[in-house]
Amino acid sequence: MQKKIVALAVAGLSTAAFAQTNVTIYGVADVSGQGINQSNVKSQVGTAAGYNGGNVFALQSNSSLIGFKGTEDLGNGLKALFQAETTMNLTGSQHSGSGNSNSAIALGTGNAVFGAMRDSFIGLNSKYGTVLGGYLSTPLRSSLTSFAVEPGATGSMQIDKQMGGMRFGPSGVQFSSAIRATAIAYAMPTLYGFDASIAYTGSNNQGTTNSTSLSTCNATADTSACTAAPQSAWGLNLGWTGYGVNIKGAFQQANNNFNVGPNTGVGLMNQIGDYTSYLVGAQYTGIQNLKLSTVYLRNTLGTNGSTGVAGTATQGLSPNGANKLTNNQLYAGVGYRMGNWEPTVSATWSSDVDGSTVQQLGSRQWQARVGYYMSKRTQVYGLISNLNNSANQNYTFGQQTSALGTAASTTGSNLFTYGMGLRTSF
Repeated sequence: MQKKIVALAVAGLSTAAFAQTNVTIYGVADVSGQGINQSNVKSQVGTAAGYNGGNVFALQSNSSLIGFKGTEDLGNGLKALFQAETTMNLTGSQHSGSGNSNSAIALGTGNAVFGAMRDSFIGLNSKYGTVLGGYLSTPLRSSLTSFAVEPGATGSMQIDKQMGGMRFGPSGVQFSSAIRATAIAYAMPTLYGFDASIAYTGSNNQGTTNSTSLSTCNATADTSACTAAPQSAWGLNLGWTGYGVNIKGAFQQANNNFNVGPNTGVGLMNQIGDYTSYLVGAQYTGIQNLKLSTVYLRNTLGTNGSTGVAGTATQGLSPNGANKLTNNQLYAGVGYRMGNWEPTVSATWSSDVDGSTVQQLGSRQWQARVGYYMSKRTQVYGLISNLNNSANQNYTFGQQTSALGTAASTTGSNLFTYGMGLRTSF
């Protein structure tokens, strides 16, 4: 009798502790075994002369994650909400690709299970919309990833590996608008099919300094518009959904304040300005089980128009008397589920960088994936993808490519990958 009373008391305490907040644990476990082949061509910039390539086979943890989220009803239609999410490292240490700003796991995590931080925040929700503060995907990144046709927009086919990015020379310097950052954001409630959000990142240097040397760019940095943190960034998006069509537009501008660092040359501080991206995309899902997407992105890096900045030619950043460097990018993809089978095909194209004295001819990637659902939550899949970099470009799959060569020898390289994987959600 006494044991029953104690058990009821414990149950009562547990109910009281969790009655006010609804907490959900969720996640994804996704691991693939992939072979990657790299064949290089001689770079046309700097001293890189690598023709060498190579092959590697490895298990990869494709943005596996675990998260906790919950809400609490505060009354009068107001709710508090939170989310804490991190990647899971299911395969031990991994090599990230040169200049990869969205690596599946952080470089140097060793055998730790938990890796890089994902969207995590606290906020308030009401009929007037939602306010969030924390580490967030910017409105442009959220818009971009919503158009991916592959489950989870992950792994070697991750849509933001190229889209939103601009790369320069063998040094691996990159700028990207498809980012997560510490930010405050507001999302309006859906009205007549329309939705919108706006976010401001403030200083990602944590208040210690608002200028960063370009030479200190961290190839695995996850919180910036470049491989070094910008001074600030802001962005917004606007979308409409109806009749099986989802249309979105997005804008983002990052203010870069680079100071002169070793090997960068005098005057570079004044040469690098804002990094701005414009996105327009559409997805059609009007036919059951069909996803058909297309996205256009234009990226612009401001400059002062100088043509004589020492050291920047080896970076590929030297402008051709222009006040900006630009590139255009396109993505197209289609996926269709037939019973338990789900094939997807997509392609990405990045143009030449216009306005540079150094030839930057862009890149092209195609990918095909076939998944088979073993249950509602578990899928086995096979994939194949080819990424071709033109002169002085160094886009990668963002996985295991450092085992194939140095950053200097990956410019103008061709990457090919194939493999199989297992994905389950909980």
